[in-house]
Amino acid sequence: MPAHLLLMSLGPVQEFIAQARRTRDLWFGSHVLSELCQRAASAALERNAELIIPAILDTPESATGVPNKLLLLVKEGDPRGVAQAAREAARARLREWASQVWRDHSQLVDPTAEDAAREHVDSFLEFHAAWTSFEPGSGYAEALRRTEAALAGRKRLRAFNPWSRQRGGVHKSSLDGARESVLREGPRRGSEWKRFRIGRREQLDAIGLLKRTGGAPGQFIPVPTIGLAAYTALAQAECARELEILTAECERLRRHEILTKVREGPRGWVRSFPFDAQLLLPGRWRTHLEEQELPAAEATRFGQFVTPLLSKLGEPFPYVACLVADGDRMGDTLQDLAKHGHTAHQELSRGLSRFAAKARHIIEEKHRGVLVYAGGDDVLAFVCLPDALNCAAELHRAFSEAMSESLKDKHVRQQPTLSVGIGIGHVLESLGDLLTLGRHAEAMAKGKDRNGLALLARLHSSREHSWRGRWSDNPVKVLEAAVSLREKGALPLKKVQEVQEALRRMPAGDGSRTEVSSWGRVLTREVSRILDRVEASPGSAGLTPAAAGLLLEDSLPAEEVRARVESWAERMWLAEMLARATPRPRAPRGGEA
Repeated sequence: MPAHLLLMSLGPVQEFIAQARRTRDLWFGSHVLSELCQRAASAALERNAELIIPAILDTPESATGVPNKLLLLVKEGDPRGVAQAAREAARARLREWASQVWRDHSQLVDPTAEDAAREHVDSFLEFHAAWTSFEPGSGYAEALRRTEAALAGRKRLRAFNPWSRQRGGVHKSSLDGARESVLREGPRRGSEWKRFRIGRREQLDAIGLLKRTGGAPGQFIPVPTIGLAAYTALAQAECARELEILTAECERLRRHEILTKVREGPRGWVRSFPFDAQLLLPGRWRTHLEEQELPAAEATRFGQFVTPLLSKLGEPFPYVACLVADGDRMGDTLQDLAKHGHTAHQELSRGLSRFAAKARHIIEEKHRGVLVYAGGDDVLAFVCLPDALNCAAELHRAFSEAMSESLKDKHVRQQPTLSVGIGIGHVLESLGDLLTLGRHAEAMAKGKDRNGLALLARLHSSREHSWRGRWSDNPVKVLEAAVSLREKGALPLKKVQEVQEALRRMPAGDGSRTEVSSWGRVLTREVSRILDRVEASPGSAGLTPAAAGLLLEDSLPAEEVRARVESWAERMWLAEMLARATPRPRAPRGGEA
């Protein structure tokens, strides 16, 4: 009797998760989709379908890590009925969630917008399904190919239904501008507006309100708290008394419902300063407290609790890392495993689930970060910048170990690897911009040959610096060597700028990296001359290019020389950011004890 291979997809994914103004929006957007996929899979299993991908749904990590594609084996019964049951289970869960929000947060919503809100919810979910019959024991690989092609074709046939219950003449959502706001008009006074940090001019549709009100107060770590985690840890070690006084004042404001205290959970690093760390940024704490409706005079007074800490440690370096990782050649691996039947795919999926569970531990407990999503071979997290490189390297190792174990005794063309992008931005940048930096960095990490690590940093002045290395070349060690040069003062940034200026003076080539020309030798010798004039200390010898981490030879083609010099200069600028991100106590001034 033929069986059926059923492939289901739920969305929207990337754009929905990215529509976020608060950490709460971002995390809960991911949680919503994972929960809906989990409900869909559970409904399919109740109809005796067998789950192939993902293989594990009952781990704590699955709450924010269920992939949006579900592959199932239907040995008996109608696959159409299984797909319909899965779709209705997901829709019912979304409606149930939205109804609860409407009931529980009546202070926030406009009662006349209930019909519009229901339409937002009913039209939100994108559900696609395709299935193919095949004979068990053979034909699985071909059935998978046909099913994937059918699903891809179905996704291209999109229905755009017009709104029928919209009121007109009201504001659109601030998250995407697509749907009407369902928030109550008039003054925004009361605990709920403050609790969920809904701004005076901010507008949310029904889906946006669902994201904003999800979870518990204090559950979500603000991005500035992540970015400044190394600074607050140093404050706890070096300025315990000053930090204690500051924390006590924050506790007083919390009791007056001005501030929210962050729940640390398994993240012990939050304990150093369990409040929004933008309170430590000069010129920012007053604005932040006034936004929380603290009188201007008291907001100004708060500075007396922060200034003693800043005078001892200096101002924090306010940048954070958005880490985005993705498996390489997973599609090829799935094709190679298909010839072994669906059990090989289940084993691979179990390996990916183990990796997702380990990723949470690596990011949140071993390094100072917050995991937003870990589903299969995809990871999205925010990490304290001084921890970002080691966190990326450990994720890469964990993924490699999971794949080695899952693919043991299986022949595949190439074992999957993990490309990791680290986008570096200011802690007060919008979440959308930080996510864009992380995703662009991930695209750079993949490059032409995959298996890479890439950094893309945007300074507050809007200047950008980027660099990529292959994991096989130990990019973390290369970057750490560059950081060491900057920390020791062995390579002034002025010399890096001189090298870049020399590069700009060189004529542009034709893009060929094979033709040797005199310009390559000229650039090599000019760079050597500039670095030879480096004086890290009086009377010290200059640097050679090799000592500065730049490998050049007279025999290299001009374009290859240019490419290496450009990459080196970008690496040194990123090393400067990484060096500044690691806080150190200020040296005592003359006359100070």
